[in-house]
Amino acid sequence: MRCADGLVFAVKRPDEPGEELPGIWGLPAVTLRDGETIEQGVRRLGAEKLSVELTPLHALAEGEQQRDDYVLRMTVYEASAGGEPRLPPRSADATSTLYVDADWLPVEAFQEAADKGSLCCQLFLALSPGPSPASG
Repeated sequence: MRCADGLVFAVKRPDEPGEELPGIWGLPAVTLRDGETIEQGVRRLGAEKLSVELTPLHALAEGEQQRDDYVLRMTVYEASAGGEPRLPPRSADATSTLYVDADWLPVEAFQEAADKGSLCCQLFLALSPGPSPASG
């Protein structure tokens, strides 16, 4: 989600043991469940993690990254939101990463996550105009 002044909706991951990219700002993401379509996954992301109705518009970029024991395949989508995203209360029984902060940030704010291995931020920065596109 990008607003008129060029800012992009960003989320901050929790700074907890075992968390991938702890305390880093990045793009909201969802792992598809077995049998779940992309549209269903994006809508679930909006409902569960951002308390907003999200609608995927179109794919912006896709890529893959070798992890220790699997290959991560990712597609970055542009989405529209039915309202202003807000973080739901965190609960101990959550089954996915719940973000600790959210804000509208400039494209450059995603460089740290890209440098630390965030595939979605690498893909996003590679297609965004700016002085320092992500490698990878």
